[in-house]
Amino acid sequence: MKKFLLLITFLGTFVGFSNNLSAQIKEPGAFAQKSDDGVLLAYPNPAKDFLIFKAKDSSLKIKSVTFYSILGTQVANYSVNMNSGEVNIEKLKPGKYLIRYVLSDNTQKVAQIVKQ
Repeated sequence: MKKFLLLITFLGTFVGFSNNLSAQIKEPGAFAQKSDDGVLLAYPNPAKDFLIFKAKDSSLKIKSVTFYSILGTQVANYSVNMNSGEVNIEKLKPGKYLIRYVLSDNTQKVAQIVKQ
């Protein structure tokens, strides 16, 4: 009988540890990520209704931001002409998008975002 109770205690502890470990693994995914390529920040990612852009160099302005579907079709284009800005992406369908942005020094970068 003591062996049976010891086995149940051990299994209960093991299963409890396993569940805690699983919760710890899933928890960081719940936070929004920032897309940071060293030149520009784009967040939140994944985004729902809006996306915020900010050039890391305060002397640069973001000229334009263009969204492409994962197949390469242009779906939206925005003129920003500021160091940082917010873009409404409510009308985009949920999915992955590539964004190409052009800075005032004509630097062009591509990043990927997820629209929820």
